[in-house]
Amino acid sequence: MFDFTNIPFFDNHTHRINVQNREITPLELAIAFVHGWGPLYPADKPLGASAEVENCTPEYAYHVMNMGVVKVLINRLAMKYGCAADAEAVVAERNRRTMADGYSYAKSLYEEAKIIGEVVDDGAPFGSPELACFPTKIYRLFQMDPFVRSLLKSTSTFEEMKAAFDAGVRERLAEGFIGIKSHVLELCTRPPRIVEDSEAADCFEAAQAGDQAAFETVYLALFEHVLTLTQELDFTVHIHTGCTGNPNDLKTRTDPYAMEPVLRDHRYYAAHIVFLHGNPPDFGHDAWVCHAYPNVWMDLGWSLPWLSMNMESILEEVLSMAPHSKIMLGTGQHDHAEMSWLAASVARSALANVMERQVQRGLLSREQAVETAEQLLYKNALRLYRI
Repeated sequence: MFDFTNIPFFDNHTHRINVQNREITPLELAIAFVHGWGPLYPADKPLGASAEVENCTPEYAYHVMNMGVVKVLINRLAMKYGCAADAEAVVAERNRRTMADGYSYAKSLYEEAKIIGEVVDDGAPFGSPELACFPTKIYRLFQMDPFVRSLLKSTSTFEEMKAAFDAGVRERLAEGFIGIKSHVLELCTRPPRIVEDSEAADCFEAAQAGDQAAFETVYLALFEHVLTLTQELDFTVHIHTGCTGNPNDLKTRTDPYAMEPVLRDHRYYAAHIVFLHGNPPDFGHDAWVCHAYPNVWMDLGWSLPWLSMNMESILEEVLSMAPHSKIMLGTGQHDHAEMSWLAASVARSALANVMERQVQRGLLSREQAVETAEQLLYKNALRLYRI
């Protein structure tokens, strides 16, 4: 049986975590894994509002505590702590450790999981002390969407906006950002299409006035400019795909297939694109686009660790389609350092089981199986980001 516990883990996508000395309840630990409508639906907003524990009804809290990923986390923490796999017992032991030193506790998790680096999606300025929460090396993504909205307010023409956007991107990359994050599939109510600058210029005033279609036109023109810049400046564009639970995206708006009109344009064949959050219902689509286009990589952050109980099947599906050299493992971590810790643990055990089956079936050699595990766990990310 394979044992990958000594292979490093690189987290390809994370958000800010809380490492303060603090106590939390079992519900506060669990509810960070909720992506969907909050307990006051339809009065509250999707996503963030569900983290407001004080608004939870007993019924809602009961279902939160019974999510598969929460049960897996409680069990893995119980195994680590040597206590019963009971949420109250586990969180009591966690609180004992975090109240003593929250950062040291997070650091111990990272060291145990051998997390050697993380790509951080956060709006803080480069070098901000707010991101000292991460007890490992971090690599930053620059958030395109709020930058575009700010420039739409502060510039007078599309030409001026594009020039300011170009300058801003170059400045952020010079500071040390390694890539750009875009929600192009969510911001566009229709599938992305090729937009020339002249069309964006004609729509600029309407976009400033709040016209959604005009905004999408301007945004797409700037997004295409980013794809041009990636080829000149050698950075990656990270595109949110799949659905991480937002009810507004449960249809097909975030299907990576929707990017085809842009991917097929010969001007962008050498752009460096990462499809983030390979998850239901589209991780197979992510993998197939990676197969079809040489300049696309995929990330399984959110499937890992949210779908921990099914990671073996997910890995088997994507490994059958995408080049093993283009699949990366992220987490979508936020709030709790246990998310990356759990992801690293689940990834290693799932890969060990999957690779063992492939070897037993005579499909891979043991050497090939180890190579694939190393590629997914850390080598693909290091290669892509020139680390």
